[in-house]
Amino acid sequence: MTRNTANKIAVHVTHWIKLAGFAASLVAISPTASLAQTTRPLDPALVVPTTKLLAIGRFTAKATPSLSKPVLPSEVRETVRLYLNGKIDQWFIQQDQSGVVFIMNLTDPKEAHELLEKLPLGQAGLMEFQIIPLGPISPLRMLLSEPAK
Repeated sequence: MTRNTANKIAVHVTHWIKLAGFAASLVAISPTASLAQTTRPLDPALVVPTTKLLAIGRFTAKATPSLSKPVLPSEVRETVRLYLNGKIDQWFIQQDQSGVVFIMNLTDPKEAHELLEKLPLGQAGLMEFQIIPLGPISPLRMLLSEPAK
């Protein structure tokens, strides 16, 4: 093997080692990547408080247009009440019209479920919600530490 070939191989190996290290560091700082690969507890440095809840509502199989259309005016009124009471921060419709998405000013998933199940579509069994706790992006803490000199 020539010296030039050996240098090229060394450069490639160094490149792959750097990429592997970068990938490992991403897994180490990404709570979702870490959780996807293991059930070990999160590193305490990655734990953040729940600051909002994402509520993804889907119409149930029971929700036909003939059943849901008469309920919609009261559903909208009750949803506006939750918004005006500060429980819902933002609300959206899914592009496929299969349900709604709320960003809620709550931290307790149980409280969110109770509020959303009291809405007319929930009481009629026409909509159900998945609640996802949200929090600050924990790897941003790395930006707060002083760089090595």
